[in-house]
Amino acid sequence: MSCSGFESPLSAVPAPGRRRCGWLGAVLFASLGLVACEGTTGAKGDMNMPMTPGPGMTQPDAGLVPAPNPNPNPNPNPPSSNGVIEPTDIEGLSALLTQGKLPGWIHAAVHGRGLYVFTYRKPGNFFSFADFPLVAANNDVATKLATVKRHDAVTLKGLFLQNMAPIRHIKVEEVTVTRTYTADETPPARTAATRIPDELVGKTELIGKVHAVAADGRILVIEYGDAVLPVFVRTDGLTRNLWRNDKIKLHYTISAVPPRPIHIYADTTKPNPIEVLERLVDRHMQPYETEGALIRFPKSPQISVDVYAVQVVDADNVSREYTLLHPDNATIFEAIRQKLHSAWISRPGQGVDARNKLINPKIKVKVKGTFNIIDRNQANAQIYLNSPDDITITYLP
Repeated sequence: MSCSGFESPLSAVPAPGRRRCGWLGAVLFASLGLVACEGTTGAKGDMNMPMTPGPGMTQPDAGLVPAPNPNPNPNPNPPSSNGVIEPTDIEGLSALLTQGKLPGWIHAAVHGRGLYVFTYRKPGNFFSFADFPLVAANNDVATKLATVKRHDAVTLKGLFLQNMAPIRHIKVEEVTVTRTYTADETPPARTAATRIPDELVGKTELIGKVHAVAADGRILVIEYGDAVLPVFVRTDGLTRNLWRNDKIKLHYTISAVPPRPIHIYADTTKPNPIEVLERLVDRHMQPYETEGALIRFPKSPQISVDVYAVQVVDADNVSREYTLLHPDNATIFEAIRQKLHSAWISRPGQGVDARNKLINPKIKVKVKGTFNIIDRNQANAQIYLNSPDDITITYLP
């Protein structure tokens, strides 16, 4: 779905003039009572409610952490109404925080790096939300945070820090897990392949991909290997034309503050600190054929059914995940999903944890269809298939 700020692996179905996505939203969000279409969100059946994207951090899977900014709140906070607190109503959220009653979900929990992000969603509107990095107020809270995981429902007590960041941090004094998320498939715990900060020290450039751009470009988050890194951007315009999943070469320096999680600066002493090496949007609506490992996005608070994709890793170890679907016909989409689901369950226990998804490197899929990417914040590009016959599955020993 092309709903800016939407956290689903499907992320976008075409813009006006291409196709709309009411049926697909209904399938995926049936459990939430929501329908999602291009440019619109709202309660099920309401196709005219304008979308209200979350401020600042608009994408999932992140652990977005801010860059310095002398004006942390450039826009006035719209007041809440009818007793429902808007994600941008910092005064209203602060009141709930002080009372120990701010509800939401854990969006990111990278324990080894002390990186935690919390999502608050406006009640009744799944697509209106804000993400806030968390800072433990004491050792007890740090210990508690070390036990939470993505999708856990929590209630927080604390306050907003005044740290001159473009995205507000929450200093957490108490965290209560109100509902533990339990996945329907639990692979062995993931061991990070990219060692941070070891793989950054002593270097001045890296090749990775854009994970998110937020706060009017003051925040850039990249993926380097399987690590997610916040980047300080001190020069206007450097991120203006970036899209999520763009392949980039970043010239960087390492920041001493904060020491954890590690932050890096775009090195503005270089003529081109951020070089775009490949833009996926250039493939939009082009015939596309590729192959790679089968990916499964399990059912979660974001999606009401499991969704499948193909992972493509290039020579620079930059990976992309392309969701496989049919945008217009629910019956064909379900047939595609069932073919991939049957392949997945035929090899039980082989799924490898990859943060927000599972990968089975022993199941290779070759697909041909039409490439789709229309939103610069789209979590994953899509490959539109005409039928399940556009998928060839190979099982490796």
